[in-house]
Amino acid sequence: MILDKYFKRPFVWDSFFAFLFTTLGHLLVCKQIIIKPKIEDCISITTDVINISLTMSGFILTLLTVLITFKGGSRITKTEIDSEETLFDLFFATGLYHETVRHLKNCIKSLIIVAIIGFTTKVFCPEIFKANIFYFNIFGFTIIMMTIFRCLLILEKIMDLQKENDEKQNS
Repeated sequence: MILDKYFKRPFVWDSFFAFLFTTLGHLLVCKQIIIKPKIEDCISITTDVINISLTMSGFILTLLTVLITFKGGSRITKTEIDSEETLFDLFFATGLYHETVRHLKNCIKSLIIVAIIGFTTKVFCPEIFKANIFYFNIFGFTIIMMTIFRCLLILEKIMDLQKENDEKQNS
C-alpha cells in the first residue's frame, strides 16, 4: 500500500514533496506566472510559518503525553490472541503503539527543524537574499501540511481502534 511506503520514511517523502513544490514555485516565478511577494510580506509569512510550526509541535507533544499517560494506565503488557482486553489496551501492548509514538516524535522533530531554519534564515539572511525567503515559505508550508496529514492519518487509525472497542463493548 502507498501509505506503508510513506510511513517507512515519512521525513524523506515530506522533504521530497517540499523540494518538488519549492522547485515548482521557482519555475513559476521564472516563467513569470506568479510574482514573488514583497520582502516584508515574505518575512511576515516566514514568521507565520515559524509560529504554526511551533504551535503544531506543541499540539503533537500534548497528544504524545496523552498517549503515554494512557499507556501507563494500561493493564496488560503482552498481547494474547484470545484476550478479553479492550482493543485500545491491546494497542498499547503491540508494536503499533511504539510505531505511533515514533512517528509523532518525528513529526515534532520535523516541525522544530522548520522553525529553526525559518528563524535562522529570517535573522541571518543578508538583505539582498531576503526576497528568496519566499522559497523557504513554500518549503516550510509543505512540510507543515505533510506533517499534519501524517498526524491525521495516525489519529484516524487510533479513532478506528476506539470505535471498534466501543462496538465490541456494546454488542
